[in-house]
Amino acid sequence: MKPVVKVLLGMMLLLLSSCAGPAPDLSSEPASLSAPVFSGEPACPSESTGAEPALPEEVAVSSEKELQEMLEQAIAAVQQPPAFDLSTMAAEDWTIEVKNLYYAILNEHPEYKYAYDLQAEINEDGLLSCSISYMPYRTGDYPAGFRGETVDSLASLCQAAEAGLAQEQIPIRIVEPALLVDDMNRILQQVGGGYLLCQLSRDGTAVTVTPQGGLTQEEAVARLEEIDKMAGEICAEVVMEGMGEAQQAEALYRYLTDHVKYDFRYYAQLEAMPYDSMTAYGALHDNLAICGGYAQAFQALLKQGDIPCITVSGKMGGENHMWNLARIDGQWLYFDPISDRGRADYGFLYCGVTGEILTQYEWDAEKSMG
Repeated sequence: MKPVVKVLLGMMLLLLSSCAGPAPDLSSEPASLSAPVFSGEPACPSESTGAEPALPEEVAVSSEKELQEMLEQAIAAVQQPPAFDLSTMAAEDWTIEVKNLYYAILNEHPEYKYAYDLQAEINEDGLLSCSISYMPYRTGDYPAGFRGETVDSLASLCQAAEAGLAQEQIPIRIVEPALLVDDMNRILQQVGGGYLLCQLSRDGTAVTVTPQGGLTQEEAVARLEEIDKMAGEICAEVVMEGMGEAQQAEALYRYLTDHVKYDFRYYAQLEAMPYDSMTAYGALHDNLAICGGYAQAFQALLKQGDIPCITVSGKMGGENHMWNLARIDGQWLYFDPISDRGRADYGFLYCGVTGEILTQYEWDAEKSMG
């Protein structure tokens, strides 16, 4: 399968695929290997401009399809829907039926997830009254006195999360209404190294930070600091003065493929495999990891040299897999260190290659950013 390549905005989220840990899946790839990735310029979910026309206060509907269309119109306009006269229609409980229609709309149009809740009741006039809760970044209706880190792009969202990893919640004020909820959650998965799971709060006013791998938040933060320290020490040993980006990347790739072994307990004794084997810590500290650990370790190493690098998750040969995409001398290239382990003396197959080389790989372009 030749994957469709799409642009990823900002620093992409760290993700462990099912072969690399329990974190949510993210399959991602850029639309053009020469396209700008960290632009922080999201596509606007709607082409409409100016104020949307106000919806009527009350409307009679004669079919479930018409009711869903009116709900969708309200959500797209970030407005409250009218009261619905459903007297010509029969249902056991319209408050439940309309909630199901709301979920169906979000499933079909994930760009509307800024409408994070819907409550419905039959009012005293017998009309179905719905109240939709919108994330304040779409309405501008933040609580009085609300303070939070300003977020105007996916990149700044990542920066806010990285700076606040010691907190359980990081208050944020999103000032770019074109940002999409799914994109923001995917980008946040790149933060935390598998030890801290970062997610957008339900109403989008904070980033929640949840420790993983049986660690406390303090222990998880310390583990991430240790990963950075080890990565820095390895770079100091491997990267020589005067090396260009391609030379640095290959030297660090060679280090990983030479020093890190595959943790075969993933196949034989999964319950005995430590969580660390799914992270950069397992690769850099224990020299033992599965694909997620290799990919995260390569990302951590390139970070030391300010080389943009993301993790990509999908399948290789039908099996869950994780690898990397890095911008080397202005070009986005793929790296799969776990598949090249032990090949330094024979020639690497997946060190700085274009997407056309990955003929056995699959990743979902629909879940990519941009």
